[in-house]
Amino acid sequence: MRQIARHDVVFVAGTAGEHELTWSQKAHEREGCHPRLHGPRNRNVRIWRALDGTPDMAAVLHAFAAVMAHYEALRTLYPTGADGHPRAVVVASGVLQVDEYASDAPATHDELRAFTFRLAEPGFAPDDLPLRGAVVTVDGRPVQIALSLQHFSADTTAARIVAARIAQLAADPGADLGSGWQPRQIASFEASPSGLRHAHRVDTHDRAMLRQSVMPELDTPSSGDGSTVYNFACLDSGAVVLAAASLATRYRTSVAAVLQAAYACALAEHLGIGSCMFTTVMANRQTACAREAVAHIAGRVLVPVDTSLGSDRFPALCRAVDATLARSSSVSLREPDRYARSLDDVSAELGRSAHNPYVVNIRPIAPRTLIRARADGARQDIERAMESSRYGRFPKPVDPYSGKLCFDVWGMSETAGISLGTDATSFDAKDLEQILLSFERRLVVAAIGGHTARSGSFTAA
Repeated sequence: MRQIARHDVVFVAGTAGEHELTWSQKAHEREGCHPRLHGPRNRNVRIWRALDGTPDMAAVLHAFAAVMAHYEALRTLYPTGADGHPRAVVVASGVLQVDEYASDAPATHDELRAFTFRLAEPGFAPDDLPLRGAVVTVDGRPVQIALSLQHFSADTTAARIVAARIAQLAADPGADLGSGWQPRQIASFEASPSGLRHAHRVDTHDRAMLRQSVMPELDTPSSGDGSTVYNFACLDSGAVVLAAASLATRYRTSVAAVLQAAYACALAEHLGIGSCMFTTVMANRQTACAREAVAHIAGRVLVPVDTSLGSDRFPALCRAVDATLARSSSVSLREPDRYARSLDDVSAELGRSAHNPYVVNIRPIAPRTLIRARADGARQDIERAMESSRYGRFPKPVDPYSGKLCFDVWGMSETAGISLGTDATSFDAKDLEQILLSFERRLVVAAIGGHTARSGSFTAA
């Protein structure tokens, strides 16, 4: 790909002004997560997307301008104040530079990945717009867009939505984008009496849950240099997807509850415990409305699970997890300083750390694309899918909406995930393999009975 032009995209909106940082932004600032390309605290989000239809360059540039004007988060600058901390300033108008690159053929996945890294290389200065964009053309026709976003303004989910909106407007200039993200309103609510009361209620809830939870000790890293090594694991299994969908339909519960219940049983079996506490960390984007309205608010739900409910009572466990998640769905705000103090207080009460550095992220599966097992052919479908199940220590990127399931084991972050409340940083790769394959086996056996275990198809997978 070669750069052939640079376009100045002028945007004009009706809102501007300063606002306090949101909870998520304060957390980034407290952790020193300043945007730059290199190093462990890089928070630039890179994404690309193919364009639908046959838009011309003018339509694509118009889409960039419309999306910039629509979302305040994309018009928020973060200059440093007199106290040395960033402040948020929304601008009403400006110019976004969009580069045009020509290619002889549509770029491949690897080419686009390398391209978005190059796009992010300059980093973001405090006074830069938090979005950098490029358009890839083939024979003069725009076919792909590439974006780099400052993480201080948007996370990976936000980047997907921005890219989708640009592609949507490029194909249909009159498309309705719905309500836009208004970080000023979010920050205002967080600082309001009602927002603070809500944060206090959530904080009280979490502390009580932590105190009553069973939090087994795992081995801590042997290295004394303070550095932490995380293992990465991926279970790419059509059998899990089919079994989870089948069980969720059968037990009239959510797929998320089925996955969490099965994982709880597998982990408890591995650890030899009868109950455990899950910390479900999510960006509160379970619905389109939530994604639009609370783009910067991270949530945290503590779920106690009695893992003594074995396979014979697995439906009850699924429904219990689902009910707990439903009751806790309002958990969405936290004052970072108050929350940090609370964890320290609980740690003192427990006599050990209440922080949760061990996280298993179960990436979402879009309900509309989730494979639905047919009642008449479920067993045959699952048995055939068993042949494709596999475990990999270093997974390739898995599209979370492809109907596959990806587990990432890493440190605490704001992304959607499931965590056992322990002091450990991670299991080793051998432990992870045993846990994940046990998880798959448990789901499949629950879905189609003991036939699979007897047939040996699982052990051969």
